[in-house]
Amino acid sequence: MNAVQKLVPLAIVAAATIWPSAARPQEPDPWTTMNARFDGTWVGVVSPAEARRTIDAAIEQAVGAMNYFVRPVARPMIRDNTPVNLEIELRFREANNIYVRFDDRANYTTPLGRTRRVQTPEGDAMRVTQRFRGETLEQVFQTDQGTRWNVFTSIGENRIRMDATTQGEMMPQPMHFALTYRRQ
Repeated sequence: MNAVQKLVPLAIVAAATIWPSAARPQEPDPWTTMNARFDGTWVGVVSPAEARRTIDAAIEQAVGAMNYFVRPVARPMIRDNTPVNLEIELRFREANNIYVRFDDRANYTTPLGRTRRVQTPEGDAMRVTQRFRGETLEQVFQTDQGTRWNVFTSIGENRIRMDATTQGEMMPQPMHFALTYRRQ
């Protein structure tokens, strides 16, 4: 094998590594993807009465695991702290801040993935965290009485499902329900 024959394969490899390749489409960043998926005003797809029945069934299941004497006290407390959200607004703002509004009761803005201390409409201290978890937007609301997780999942056709889970130290099992919303 002469010197030219030895250099040809080396030249081909060198050309292939420096030759401009076809540009690959760049994946959108998670913020852009989630913004397109969740930003907007969302309204419940079932009637307020049906949503209330869904939540009340979840309350009954959670309360059913409690001590018999605690149930009559716990049931109205949990119900009062679990309103039906007829409208939820999610806005992706500059500097990676997410704004959420639940009807006209409460609204919070937090930096993505960071916990912020806020006050509930009743004046109690609460910690709020909003973050991306896979294909979902997760919100965590923590008070001294317990924690609520809202997990929003896109289910297509301008609809999202909110899976809500509430856990408190006096609750032997978490309360869970799901409601579907459509983009307004």
